[in-house]
Amino acid sequence: MVRHGQSTANAAGVWQGQLEFPLSDEGRLQARSVGKALAGERIDGIYSSPLSRAYETAEIIARGTSFPGAVVPMQGLAERRGGLLEGTTRAEREARDPELAMKLRGLPEEERWALVGAETDEQVLYRFEREISSIRHAPGTRVVVVVSHGGVMRAFLRHLFGTEVLPGSVRAPNASITRIEWTHEGTPCLTELASTHHLAEGTARGTSVVE
Repeated sequence: MVRHGQSTANAAGVWQGQLEFPLSDEGRLQARSVGKALAGERIDGIYSSPLSRAYETAEIIARGTSFPGAVVPMQGLAERRGGLLEGTTRAEREARDPELAMKLRGLPEEERWALVGAETDEQVLYRFEREISSIRHAPGTRVVVVVSHGGVMRAFLRHLFGTEVLPGSVRAPNASITRIEWTHEGTPCLTELASTHHLAEGTARGTSVVE
């Protein structure tokens, strides 16, 4: 699982949700680094959110790994719908409605989503898990790449492996790689979480709380 490269909204601190923002120049460099990191692996499929920041990341990865097939867009992999938060920065939200901003900070996460008209984790997981489970490949498949977003990936990983995996508001960094191995019995095993070792010096590192 790969989070898309930095978008222009990420760089500006804007909450994107399902709004369209392109990759920044930095984001394209990050995506190329992912392609280089995966170039030696046998990739059997690349699937992506249809939002352009994720889909372009997936296409850059496909070129970097010489993947011969097409990137498959899957609507259920799109980012969390953000309601009133979409298209705003934290400073803008606090200036526009300081009372709401303060209330949001004091509420449990699921209640915050409901208050601003965003998708809850339950709604996100319903569509995200359905898309993941629909990916089918023949026996012997080694690697399937899924390019998605910080918010929905966080909900999925915490659901599978517990809330301590990405605590608080932490999200996987842009262009990070998370590896999940599935046993023959269908049990998921987390073997790598939000790795950024493949990113060149000077790219953004660490975790991100901006969707």
